[in-house]
Amino acid sequence: MNGEKIKTYDECNVDEKEVLDSFRQMKLLYDYARFRLHRVQVEDLIKDYEELKNLREEIQVKYFSIYEELVKEELIEGGLDASIWGITRDHENETWASELRLMSDIKTNFDIAISMIESGEAEQSIIDAENVL
Repeated sequence: MNGEKIKTYDECNVDEKEVLDSFRQMKLLYDYARFRLHRVQVEDLIKDYEELKNLREEIQVKYFSIYEELVKEELIEGGLDASIWGITRDHENETWASELRLMSDIKTNFDIAISMIESGEAEQSIIDAENVL
């Protein structure tokens, strides 16, 4: 290096500040659009998990209903252990709940980032960081 000091934002002249402001705005607009897109994707995934849980429950109800009817009509032999289904379903629900919590946390982080950009807080944080150099 040539030993020159790096300028902080406050030390820049008007033209340099204008360039930095433009780049900062482009970055914030890019991040804003990207965060909104990913938030929608995460929201869709959360909705899919909810639908999956409901569908799994409906399938299980139908399964047992048909199974019991076939046993009652002596078309098959009984002996289905419903507790195994319960254990499997509990495990599925735990796994899905864990995945849902992760996606909800990610969505919350996107919500916070979007809010910070909308309020101007993100831009001010960048400016403050530029002045710390």
